[in-house]
Amino acid sequence: MKKLNYFLGFILFATLVSFPFLKKEMNGDNIKVSVNETKEEYRFEASFNKDKSDAVSEYMDDYLDQKIFENAQVDAAMRLNDGTQIYVKTDDGEVKIRLDKQLNSRESYEKIKKMGEGIKRILTKK
Repeated sequence: MKKLNYFLGFILFATLVSFPFLKKEMNGDNIKVSVNETKEEYRFEASFNKDKSDAVSEYMDDYLDQKIFENAQVDAAMRLNDGTQIYVKTDDGEVKIRLDKQLNSRESYEKIKKMGEGIKRILTKK
């Protein structure tokens, strides 16, 4: 009986400790944005609530003035209309962008970096 009480107490404690995380997941506040930059490369990665996938894809298409991402999952290296070469992976609730600074101009780098900042704004606005 004593072991059962300890076990039930542990279950109650674990539930109370994990509730804020579970609540956050249920409310769709599970946003993770990562930007890594080296001398050679710029990387942007975001995971987010799947409900924001359409808004992110639409933003990327509008920002790049191309219709690549809307209603599509992408996992490809691509050359944009302006000559920028990037690797992009999109899926419901996920975006990954990689830009090789040695293959691209400073303008291309700044453009893609600004797009990453715009995606972050979309994800964090309520």
